[in-house]
This record gives sequence, structure tokens and C-alpha cells, in this order.
Amino acid sequence: MQKSFHKTIRTDFIFLLGFVLLFWVTACENKKTCKFKPEAMFSKELPHITDYNYEVEGAQSLESIMLDRGILLEISQDVCDETRQEFRFSVPGNFTAQPDSFWLKEATRQLVYLSTFSEKQIALKSWADIIELRRQEMKLGQDREMEPGIFVRVDKVTNPDQATLIVVLSQQ
Repeated sequence: MQKSFHKTIRTDFIFLLGFVLLFWVTACENKKTCKFKPEAMFSKELPHITDYNYEVEGAQSLESIMLDRGILLEISQDVCDETRQEFRFSVPGNFTAQPDSFWLKEATRQLVYLSTFSEKQIALKSWADIIELRRQEMKLGQDREMEPGIFVRVDKVTNPDQATLIVVLSQQ
């Protein structure tokens, strides 16, 4: 009887070990492998940039830029399954009374400004043109499909001390 008991425990242990190994192998196979890695959009040598930092981890990055206008620009990118770029323009001041139309116009204005830094940023002017063209149809906080699979969202976060304009460009 004792041999049968040990044999059952050994069989159960082997079964459990096999299950754990199968789970571990399956979990390792589910790790994403991405075709692309994000690249910095700006550099500290460009005009109007007073402070700059770029961090990348896998398919995601965060670029932090202090502009000479006192605006903190943070750009997060994710380029694995979908391409997504989020621009966050933060500025001190109370902008709580500004209407939605102000933020949509400001998104265009900021992208045009950034497009003047160098040839590498010139594509931002095209995004600004698209937003300006469709501005009347857009609503804050809502994705707007500009072309099949290409989306833009403009949003804001305000409080009495600071305002953040958020522009999200994505391809799904």
C-alpha cells in the first residue's frame, strides 16, 4: 500500500511539474515581439529646446522637452501593435474658462510651431493641417477618424494652476 501511495504522489508530482513547465513555455511564447522601435522625434540641439530627455523601453518611449516658451512637452510613443503618439503640452496658468474651440485651435498652432524646428519635424505640419481642416467636426476627448485607420484626438486637463493640451495621433 505504501508503494502505491508513493507512486501516486510521484505521478501527481510529475503531472504537476509538466503542467507548470507547459504554462511557463506558453507564457514565454506570448511575449510580444515588435517589428519597430520608437525613435526620438527631437534632440537637445534643436532651437527652442532648453531641456531634453529621452527614454525608451521596448516598443515604448517617453520624450520630455522644455521649450523656451515655458511649455513642457512630453511625447509618449507606442509602436508595437498600433502606432500611437501622445503629445502633452503643459503650461502654467489658469485656462479653465477657455472654450473647446480654443483647445482645438491651440493643437493646430502647437503642431505648426514644432514643425519649424527641423526637417525631421516637418510632418507635424501635415497633422496640423488635417486638424485645422476637420476642426469644426471634432469634439474634445473623442477620437476622430481622419482616414481609414488613422485617428486624432484632442483633449485638455485644466486646473487653476496649470493646463495640459493633449494631442493623440494613432494608426489602428
